[in-house]
Amino acid sequence: MPSSVTQRRALLLLRGVRGGHPETEPELPPDLEPGMIFDIVDPAGALHRVPLPAGGRRKEGELPSCEINTYIPQEAHVPWAAGLTPEHRSPLGLGGPWFISSIQVPPRGYGVSAVLKSEEAAMSLQPAVTMATAVLSVFSRTPHLHSRLGRDVLLDCGFTAPPGPFSVEWRYQYRGAGRVVLAYDGVSGRAHVAEEGAQLFLEEGRADADTNVSLRLSQVGVRHEGTYICTIYLPHLHAQQALELRITEPPVVMLRPDPLSVAPGAPAELVCEISGYYPLDVTVSWLRRGPGEAGGNLLEYVTETWESGHRRGPDGTYSLSSFARLAPVQPRDHGATYSCHVTHAALATPARRSIRLCVAGATGPSLEDAIGMFLAAFLLYGLFRLLGNKGLCPPCHFPCPPLPPVC
Repeated sequence: MPSSVTQRRALLLLRGVRGGHPETEPELPPDLEPGMIFDIVDPAGALHRVPLPAGGRRKEGELPSCEINTYIPQEAHVPWAAGLTPEHRSPLGLGGPWFISSIQVPPRGYGVSAVLKSEEAAMSLQPAVTMATAVLSVFSRTPHLHSRLGRDVLLDCGFTAPPGPFSVEWRYQYRGAGRVVLAYDGVSGRAHVAEEGAQLFLEEGRADADTNVSLRLSQVGVRHEGTYICTIYLPHLHAQQALELRITEPPVVMLRPDPLSVAPGAPAELVCEISGYYPLDVTVSWLRRGPGEAGGNLLEYVTETWESGHRRGPDGTYSLSSFARLAPVQPRDHGATYSCHVTHAALATPARRSIRLCVAGATGPSLEDAIGMFLAAFLLYGLFRLLGNKGLCPPCHFPCPPLPPVC
C-alpha cells in the first residue's frame, strides 16, 4: 500500500433485506472508530455466499480477507461501455456517498466485489453505523484455477445488479503486460474484441438474479497462464474480480541405457531424461539398491551426479537431462538397481524410473538353478536306461543297434 494510504479496522454486517436482521443485534466491538461499522443490505445475496469454515472453526488461511474503500462513480472510458451513458449525465446526480468492498476466500473458492450506496437518512439516526445497499456485485467461484496443457478452461464470473444495460470486459495480465481478451457491448449486443479460442457464456438473469458472463478458453497453453480480470460496467459504475490461472504439466521421465550391461572393472553412466514439464522447478535424485536378499533393503544415494541446463520447448514446457556416473563395477554388483526420482509441482508423488545392472560374466545360473538342472539330467538319464533295457531306443521306439564288443 502507498505510504499516504492508512488502514483502519472496520466491521461489515451483511443482511438480506433492510429490517430482516435477527431479533438480537450483534454485539459491536467497542474499539471501532465511528463510521467504521457498515450495515450492508444485499438483496441478491452475492455477499452472503462467502463460505466460512465448517463448524465455525477459524482456521488460519481459510478466513475471508476483507477490505472496504470509498468509491467515486464515473463514466467508463472504454469503447464497449460508451453506449451506457449517451447523455453524459453527471454522476453527482447518483447521490451517495459510495463505497466498494472486496471479500476474498481463495482456499474455499469464492471472491466477490460489491459497489455500495450509503443511505444518508439512516446514517443520521445512528452516526456510528454506515448503512448501505449493494448495487453491483461481481463474483467468481473459481478465483484460483489449475489446468494441464491442451484442455478447455472455464473462468467463472457473474454479477448481480438492477435490470438495465451493462458491458463486459475480460482482461489478461502477466508480469506487467496486459491485453483485452474479450469485450462485449451490451447496448449494441456485439463483441468489440474476441481473441481466437475465447468464448463468452452470456446468460442474463431476471431482477435480483445472477447474470453469467464466464469466459471459456479452448486448448490452453503456457501462454494462457496469468491473471484474468472480469469487469462489469454499468452507467457510471463498474466492479471487477480477478482470477488466477496456473498451468501445470507433469514431466515425462525416461532412463537409459536400457538394458544396462557393463563389463567387470568398467565405469558406466546413466542418463535420466525429464521432458515436457511446467513450471520450471524440478528436483532429481538418484538412488541405488544393493543386489540380492542381503542388499535388497539397503538404499543409498548416488553421489556423482550432474545436470544439464533447462531447455525450453516450442510449447513453452521445459526439459532437463540428469546424469549419474557409476564406479567401476564388480561381479558382486550384479543385480543392483539404480533409480531416478523426479519431484515436480504437477506430480502428486515423485515419478520413478529404475534399471537393473547386469555385470558381464556374472550372469550364469545360480546355485539353485544348477542343482535343479542336475536333478533333471539325473532323472532323464535313469529314464533312458530303463527304456534301453527293454530293447527300445527312446524316444523313436526303434530296435536298438547292437552294442560293440567289450574288451
